Amino acid sequence: MTSKWTGVAMLLAGVAAFLAVSPLGAEFYKYTDKNGRTVYVDEIWKIPAEYQNQVGRYAEKFDHLPADQKAQATEFDRERQQALELERQQQTEGQLRELREREDLERRRQAEIDRQDKLKTQETRVTIANNQIFVPVSFRNGGLEAATQLLLDTGATHTVVYRSFASQLNILSLTKGQSKVAGGQSVFSEVGKVDSMKVGPILARDFSVIIMSFEGPPTAYNGLLGMDFLSRVEYTLDYENQVIRWKLRGN
Repeated sequence: MTSKWTGVAMLLAGVAAFLAVSPLGAEFYKYTDKNGRTVYVDEIWKIPAEYQNQVGRYAEKFDHLPADQKAQATEFDRERQQALELERQQQTEGQLRELREREDLERRRQAEIDRQDKLKTQETRVTIANNQIFVPVSFRNGGLEAATQLLLDTGATHTVVYRSFASQLNILSLTKGQSKVAGGQSVFSEVGKVDSMKVGPILARDFSVIIMSFEGPPTAYNGLLGMDFLSRVEYTLDYENQVIRWKLRGN
C-alpha cells in the first residue's frame, strides 16, 4: 500500500511540476493594493482576498495599457519582430550563400583533380636527349611480353623493331624485302606482326612492324616509332616535364 501511494504522490508531483513550467495560457491579472501600487500576477490565486473584486484579466501582453499606449507598444513590438525576422532571414541567406560558395569551390577543386588525373592517364614519361625522344613501348605476342624504348621518328614510314628485340617475342616473318634507312641505303628487312603494341594509354592490336638488323654501337632504344602509329594519334610533347600526352584522333 505504501508503495502504491508513494507512486501516486510522485505522479501528482510530476504533474504539478509540469504545470508549473508549462505556459497554459497567456493570461495575467492586475490589481491595485492599498498603497496604490499596481500589481501584476500570472495566477489568480496569488491575489489577496481583499483585492479579488477589482481583478482585471488580460489575454494579451499590452491589454493592461491605455489604448494609445497599447497601439504604440503593439506597433513597436510588430516592428521589432519584423526586424528580428529580417535579421534571421538575412543570416539564413548568408549561410546558404556561404554554403553554395563552399560547394562550388569544392566542385571546381574536384573537377581540377579529375582533369589532372585524366591527363596523367593519357601521358607517357619519355626521355629526351640530344634532340631525340625515346618512348617506352610494350609488346605482347604469342603469350610473350617485352618492353623497350623506341625512338620517335616522324621520318619513318613504319614502326621498326631491331632483330635482337624481335627474337624475344618470337615475331614471325610474313614477308621479306628491302627497307631504306637514314642515309638512303637499302637494308634487308622482314614484315612481322605482334598481337599488340601499347604506347601510353593507347593499345594497337594486330600491329605490323618492320624487323631489321641494327649495326653499330649499343643504343638505349630497340627500334623506331614510326608514322604508321603516330598518324593515328594526336600527341603533345611537354619538353619541360618530359612527357607526351596522347589522344586518339577523333576522340
